[in-house]
Amino acid sequence: MCSYPDDVKEGLDVLGHHYTDFEENIRGANGYLFFATNKVSYQKVAIKFYYGQPGERQHDEPRQLAAIISPNVLQILDAKNINDELSYFVTPFCNEGDIDDLIRSQPSAHRAINVATAICQGVSAIHAKQMVHRDLKPGNIVLDNGIPKIADFGSVRAIEEGKSTTCASRHSILYRPPESFTENQYGKCGDVYQIGLLTYQMLGGKLSYDGEDYLTRKDRIKYKALSDLVDRSILLDDAIESRICDGTLVNFSSLPPWVSSSTKQCLKSLIALNVGDRISMVSEAAARLSRVRSTLCDWRWNDGIASLSQQIEVRPVGGEQYEAFHLGRTGSVRRMQGVSRGTLQQVVNQVSAKQIS
Repeated sequence: MCSYPDDVKEGLDVLGHHYTDFEENIRGANGYLFFATNKVSYQKVAIKFYYGQPGERQHDEPRQLAAIISPNVLQILDAKNINDELSYFVTPFCNEGDIDDLIRSQPSAHRAINVATAICQGVSAIHAKQMVHRDLKPGNIVLDNGIPKIADFGSVRAIEEGKSTTCASRHSILYRPPESFTENQYGKCGDVYQIGLLTYQMLGGKLSYDGEDYLTRKDRIKYKALSDLVDRSILLDDAIESRICDGTLVNFSSLPPWVSSSTKQCLKSLIALNVGDRISMVSEAAARLSRVRSTLCDWRWNDGIASLSQQIEVRPVGGEQYEAFHLGRTGSVRRMQGVSRGTLQQVVNQVSAKQIS
């Protein structure tokens, strides 16, 4: 514990009277995040040190977290000052990582939408307080016993009475909605946009975290010619901004074959380029997602094989052809009757139609 400021070390020394087994979490943003165990209760917790904004807004994040009562928003257990500049707050430790971990696990279609609608519930509680989150990204939503909880409130802002937007956040450029660039404005539909991106990722859509993947051929030549890291970073940010503002950030063809056209249409309504074309209320987003779930079979990837309810698998059989198989409880495998061989998309469509009918 020697790579952070002296006042953070001071805070850790103070907390050492009450907590043990400190472990830094390098994913922590807008501050310094540690996991630790209470010496008396043995409860594992997360401790975030933050500097905040000077003046009255220094403690916005813990105050805003404490004001939201929702099973999908992380609870504040304690908060204290270390000195005039540094403070900390304590929350429960969530044992299943964050949404990035869930994305890497390739959740089933139903699990993805269940998590998305639960996130909507948390965001709805935030909006009820006339606040917007502005930074709903995978690393800011943790999972505890399967329940997603919005955990980082460093970008949350209240919307002034009589207004519908506030200024845009400059955090997490990849998840910023188009209007945050074009108008420097952010409203409740900006949170809807970010929920749409999260849902797209959880359903299996590709969204690279490598800025170089968004460079054009001409940009790549410029990028390689730059030696200054700041100039390189600016070029990458400009490339991502361009993709966001022209509506080419996501690639719907990267979604798995079981993501139906109606599901894609729902996602497009969540992340529409123009605010007027986008779903504007998080309650409507949750309702649309719930309707979509009722029309989807619960497919998922299982070691590269498309699987349905652990009883049906669509396997490659050579020549870019696939077949559907029933898996018996005793380990037996037999071809699925009434489903012909074809491309992955064709076979998945046939199986889904049989299951829904």
